[in-house]
Amino acid sequence: MHLWHNGKIIEEQELRISPFDHGYLYGMGLFETFRTYDGHPFLFDDHIERLQISCAALGITLPYSREELRAALDALTELNGPNLYFRLNVSAGPREIGLSTAAYLEPEVIFFVKDTRERTEVERPMETVRLPRSGPETTYRLKSHHYMNNLVAKRQLFDSSAEGLFLTSDGFVCEGITSNVFWRTGNKWFTPPLSTGALNGITRQFIMARIQVEERLALLPQLLDADEIIYTNSIQEAVAVSSLDGRPFPGTKGEGYRALRKLFDKEISSSLSRRERV
Repeated sequence: MHLWHNGKIIEEQELRISPFDHGYLYGMGLFETFRTYDGHPFLFDDHIERLQISCAALGITLPYSREELRAALDALTELNGPNLYFRLNVSAGPREIGLSTAAYLEPEVIFFVKDTRERTEVERPMETVRLPRSGPETTYRLKSHHYMNNLVAKRQLFDSSAEGLFLTSDGFVCEGITSNVFWRTGNKWFTPPLSTGALNGITRQFIMARIQVEERLALLPQLLDADEIIYTNSIQEAVAVSSLDGRPFPGTKGEGYRALRKLFDKEISSSLSRRERV
């Protein structure tokens, strides 16, 4: 696969960054993941806007405009294919060892690329992990390199194909290891509030702008009493939960999941026909 690194397209085996990079040494870095459908990056502007805001929060100067990043993505799509997984990674850049308060003016900016599967209906089991969700990096959670909590939690899963469910240290439902969580009870949809430390995911925002969803603090028994659970992220869209800790749920047969699937079908088809601005 070809990658894009600091303005240049290179072969992936050519990629090099300094071991003094503060993204490597201290986790000072951010990323966005999204996918292309027939060459079109879905919700691209939403991801770039969040990345720009997050970089400002960490004192990292993003040296490329939205238009430059889109041009890089288009070039990689031309080389690698029309249906791809993208990770746009911004690492703080090299500096002397030691905690630094000065702004990072020369970050390492990389577009990682890999093939992704075609759109399909997906259901998976969900397990509550024993490790509580760690606190956010700032006053709110960033899409940052701070993923140790997620990795350790994933190792605790009994079923490696399952999505792990984080609870806060107080026992409230927070988010999945790789996702935001929604549940339906009757005709009402719910999701944990951001005060739990959950990431304000782009797909989460996409859904909440289109259907009525109540943010609600919930304990695990309330989730187990729901009619349906789904989780969302930018690569898989919405995934139906088939079971939570052994308690069965309707999975892809759930009426809420069917409705969300139609929503994604419509929006993706519409965006492909009109294209977002370049």
